[in-house]
Amino acid sequence: MKTETVTNAQRALWMVLLTSLAAPFFAGLLDVALTLAAPAFDFALPPRLQKTVGDVALGAFAWSAFPATLAAVGLSPFVLQSGSYGWLHAAVAGVVAFTAAVILFPFDHGGSLPYLAFFAGLVAIGMRSLLISAGILKA
Repeated sequence: MKTETVTNAQRALWMVLLTSLAAPFFAGLLDVALTLAAPAFDFALPPRLQKTVGDVALGAFAWSAFPATLAAVGLSPFVLQSGSYGWLHAAVAGVVAFTAAVILFPFDHGGSLPYLAFFAGLVAIGMRSLLISAGILKA
């Protein structure tokens, strides 16, 4: 019987690739959900300027590709060493990468940066859960 083993380098590669694509998708979905629930979450959202829901989702996807890739690259040493990382590592990487992206690519946030940074941490924790359930990261 042949057993296939996945190396930590392979785990890190797939983690970076999938996080770079899936995390912006989830950020776009979260932004659309908050946009649809705008009356309740208007304090936590940047100004929309009469944009359609599709424009909002596409803008969130395009902007969040850089912080998602930055967080994934920042977490890759943990994956290379142990094959996984903790939920707190994911949350910190998401918030720090979001903050770095806001510094490099500023946008009109209307005072909602703490809420958006929190959501970035939640997306990073969700990505960790997705990667574990897909068998890419060790549990």
